[in-house]
Amino acid sequence: MKLALSGNQLNKFCDIISNCKYLSEFITFNCSPEKIYSQGLSLDHCSIYELTINKEWFDDYEWNQDSDQPVFSISTDILAKVLSARQPSQKMIIEYSNKPDYITLKFVSSSETTSSNIKEFPKEFMLPLIDVDMDHLEIPEMEYSAEFGIESKALNTTNEQLSLFNETLTIHCSEAEIYLRSKGNDGELKVTLFNETCEHITEFALDEDISLTLDFSIKHFNVFCRFLKVSNNVMLGFTKKAPMKFEYIMDEQDDSNLKLVFYLAPKISDDDDE
Repeated sequence: MKLALSGNQLNKFCDIISNCKYLSEFITFNCSPEKIYSQGLSLDHCSIYELTINKEWFDDYEWNQDSDQPVFSISTDILAKVLSARQPSQKMIIEYSNKPDYITLKFVSSSETTSSNIKEFPKEFMLPLIDVDMDHLEIPEMEYSAEFGIESKALNTTNEQLSLFNETLTIHCSEAEIYLRSKGNDGELKVTLFNETCEHITEFALDEDISLTLDFSIKHFNVFCRFLKVSNNVMLGFTKKAPMKFEYIMDEQDDSNLKLVFYLAPKISDDDDE
């Protein structure tokens, strides 16, 4: 197998992997002739991420179905440390063949950079693979009762402010109003995203006569928001008694071959039994 990335795609890849360490201790890559897919479960088993990268997104994508290992796992902490050693203009190459106990990761510079005054030294890392026993979770397609889009930077700032008052984020969606709220001993913050006088969402779709109020962990929202450099926009989907969907919406022209989605289970309240 050989993967090569450079430029903006590599920046986004490094940002995704660096933040995956806040979700899981390891990352598993499932390779096929058409794409790389990764799914991970948070340590508390409350959230799941799905990452799909089509082969067209890479500068070079070579995978031999007959000889290359289809699945391999590596420590997210180790991989994040290695990716932080990349210098700005360097490209990344990942290689392995057959069924090794490690992958080789290289940072190389272009001939233009090498001949300039910028000193970017080539680096080669050998990273150990780890054995992981985790079943793949099938996530069915779902119609959500409420969906809305929002700018990722705005959501990140809002969530940081909401986390000042509580560990629980309350989300309310109805035809009249969409808001986020946190409430604790130190006070309460309510952020209105949509009502008859304001609209701070990019798009929305609601079931008729829907009125939905759900609680989620702010800590998990904070982690999801850390990936904001991947895309300028996020789409959120909610329905009763089911995990919410948090998807970064990619630019169709540049990043249609990249998909990053999170799912988070709602907190259980006394009203859920009614």
